[in-house]
Amino acid sequence: MASEAAAPAPLTGAALIVNAQAGSLSGLDKPRAALEAILRQQGFHLPIDAAEDMPLAEQWAMFDHPEVAVVFVAGGDGTLRAAAERAIAAGRILAPLPGGTMNRFCQRFGLPDDPVEAARRFSPGDPTPTDVATANGEVFLYQSVVGRPTRLMRFREMQRGAGMRGWMPLFVVLMRTLFRPNGRDLRVRFGQGRRRSGHAAVVTLTEGGLALSLARPSSTFARLRQAWRWLRGRLSDDPETLDRAAGQLVVHGGDALLRMSLDGEMRLAPSPLRFRVRRGALPVLLPPPPVP
Repeated sequence: MASEAAAPAPLTGAALIVNAQAGSLSGLDKPRAALEAILRQQGFHLPIDAAEDMPLAEQWAMFDHPEVAVVFVAGGDGTLRAAAERAIAAGRILAPLPGGTMNRFCQRFGLPDDPVEAARRFSPGDPTPTDVATANGEVFLYQSVVGRPTRLMRFREMQRGAGMRGWMPLFVVLMRTLFRPNGRDLRVRFGQGRRRSGHAAVVTLTEGGLALSLARPSSTFARLRQAWRWLRGRLSDDPETLDRAAGQLVVHGGDALLRMSLDGEMRLAPSPLRFRVRRGALPVLLPPPPVP
């Protein structure tokens, strides 16, 4: 009688990438040493010796190390977005650790905001295929914003933790938004040829696909109101916002280049922008569920 095949051993070869400049990590003393010690305690083998102050640009090479199957990445949503692209390309498993100010991707899986506490919850195991979204082929994990209001994102980051010094630049930009001529310079196509125009588009990855919030202000005051609500994460509550769910979207602009963000990182991209969902494209190592 043939014996049953033994179950494959959990993948334990791991690397740790730390963006020490990210939100909550910047206030920690030697975050790499602390996180590496915990991961070893949790049963992971870390074959790479990395200096505490190694630049992030050099750390990306860890994805190519032959003994590494799982890559832990501690940083904000922008860092994790860049790591996800590399994990997909290199065929590695991504293990996210929170380190930014928002940590939207980590919150999606119920991880705490403290990177040290989050690291203690991991153990070797099988990855979970996870959906990602793309804009013209570039991966994002949570949200993309398209349109001129993305300029406000830089000032929103300046405001966090800066008190009045952070609010003043944001106030100036909001005043410029109030007095700038109104317009709907974006055209969005979604499903069965339906089209709508608007001032700014917020595209969010959800469990069902893509969620669109299209700002369509009728006045300069409405633009200011929507900018304020967007900064507070409540744009969809505005009466002059169109909300739709879609499997894919195409966003056209009046200019050859569109200003957009991917998980908080700003850039210029050629118009049109084509948004898609890649089902199960990213293998993610998740902590086991808590024991009741």
